[in-house]
Amino acid sequence: MKTNDMLQAPVSKLLLRMAVPAATGLFFNTMFNVTDTFYTRFISPDALAGLGLSFPVYLILIAVGAGLGNAVQALSANALGRGDEEKGAALGVSGLTLAAAAVLVLMLIGFPLLKPAIGLMGASGNSLGEALSYSRVILAGLMFFALNASLNGILSARGDTASYRNFLIIGFFANLALDPLFIFVFNMGTAGIALATILVQLIGTIYLGFRVRHLQLRKNSGKVGIRETAKEWRELLSHAVPVSMNVMTVALGVFVINYFLMRYGADAAVAGYGAAIRIEQVFLLPIMGLNTAVVTLVGQNNGAGRLDRVRESWYRGQLFGVMVMTVGFLCLFPLRSFWVGLFTPDADVIAAGAGYLSVEVFSMFSYVFLNMGVATLQGLRKPGFIFIIGLSRQIILPPVVFYLLGDVFGMGVWGVWWGLFIIPTLAAAVTVFYTRHRLTMAEKQGQISSMEEKKWIKEEQ
Repeated sequence: MKTNDMLQAPVSKLLLRMAVPAATGLFFNTMFNVTDTFYTRFISPDALAGLGLSFPVYLILIAVGAGLGNAVQALSANALGRGDEEKGAALGVSGLTLAAAAVLVLMLIGFPLLKPAIGLMGASGNSLGEALSYSRVILAGLMFFALNASLNGILSARGDTASYRNFLIIGFFANLALDPLFIFVFNMGTAGIALATILVQLIGTIYLGFRVRHLQLRKNSGKVGIRETAKEWRELLSHAVPVSMNVMTVALGVFVINYFLMRYGADAAVAGYGAAIRIEQVFLLPIMGLNTAVVTLVGQNNGAGRLDRVRESWYRGQLFGVMVMTVGFLCLFPLRSFWVGLFTPDADVIAAGAGYLSVEVFSMFSYVFLNMGVATLQGLRKPGFIFIIGLSRQIILPPVVFYLLGDVFGMGVWGVWWGLFIIPTLAAAVTVFYTRHRLTMAEKQGQISSMEEKKWIKEEQ
C-alpha cells in the first residue's frame, strides 16, 4: 500500500483494506489458541486448568514485545506521514535491536519468578505443575515473539497487514499438526503444546524477516551509530512502556479474576473461564483488526497534520465495530453453552463458562469504544492514558467490585461475571470522553500552528 493512500484515499476503504487481513490473521491466531485448548482436554482436567492459570503469565511475557511492536507501528507511521522515510526506517531497525535486548533481560528475571507468580493465584498440585511446564517453554522461546511483534510493526506502519496474516494462517496449520505430535507421540503434555507454539513463532520470524528485508531498512535509515540508536531506543520506550504496562495489567487482572474464581468456584470456574475467553476472542477479532488499522491510519494522518482524517478514522472505527459486534452478539448469546462444550465434556465447567458468556456478551460493545479510543491515542502518540485506564479497570477496580458483589451481596462467581460487565462499561465511557478531548486539543494546536506559519510567511514576504 502506498503511503500517499493513507492521506488521500477514503477512510472507510482504508480501514477495511487493513482491518480485514488483520482480523483474518487474528482469527487464525485465536484458532491456534483454540487448538491448544482443544488438545489439552485429551491430557487431563488439570492440564486445562493449568493452561488457564498460565494465561496471565503468558500475557506478561509477551507484553514487552507487544509494546515495542505497537511503538514501532505508531511512531513509524507518524514519520512516514511526515514523508520522513529515513526516520521510519531507523525506528524499525532500533525496534528490532531493542526487542532482542529487552527479552534477554526478561528471561533472566522471569525464570525464578514463574513458580511464585502462578502460585499467587492459589494453584497447587498437578494444575501448578502443568502451568509451570507450559510457561517455562514459552519463556525460553520468548525472543521469537518479540521479534515478530516488531517486524509486524514495521510492516503495519506501511499498511501491510497481509504479511502477518499469512504467517498466522501458516502457523495455525503447522500447530494443528505439531500439537498432537508432541502430546500423543512424544507424551510431553502442556510442555509439548508450548514447544509447538515456539516452533511456529520461529517460522514467523523467518518469514516476516524476509518480508521486511525487501524494505532495505539499513540502507534507508542512514547512518546508524550508538548515539542515534540510543535516541531511537528512548523514543520507542517512551511509547512502548505505557502500552506494555497496559498489557501487563491485563495479565495481572487475570490473576485477580482467577483468585476470586478459585475462592468462589474452584477449578471448574477457572477452567470454564479459560475456555470461554478463547471463544470470546473469536468474536472480538474484527475489533482487533480495526484497532491495527486505526493505529496506522491515525498515525500517518497525524504525522501529515490531517487531523480531520484522524477524527474520521476514530468515528468510522467505532461505527464499524458496533455493526460487527451486533452480529457477534446474535451468534454468541443463544449458543454459549454449545461453544464452551466444544472444549470440555465436564458439566460444571460448561456451566461456569456459559455463565460468564451470558453476561460478557453485553460488554462486547464497550470493547469497541475502548479499543478504538486506545488505537486513536496510540496513533496520536499519547499512550500515557492507556496505562492509566488499564490499571484502573484491571487492577484497582476489580478487587473492590468483585468483593462487593461476591461477598457483600453474596453473588459468588456471578459477582465476578457481573463485575466484568460493569468495569469495562465505565472504562469505555471514560476513554471516549478522553479521546474526544485529546482530538479537540490536537485540532486547536494545529490551528494555532497553521496561523503562526501563515503569519511567518506573510512577514517574510
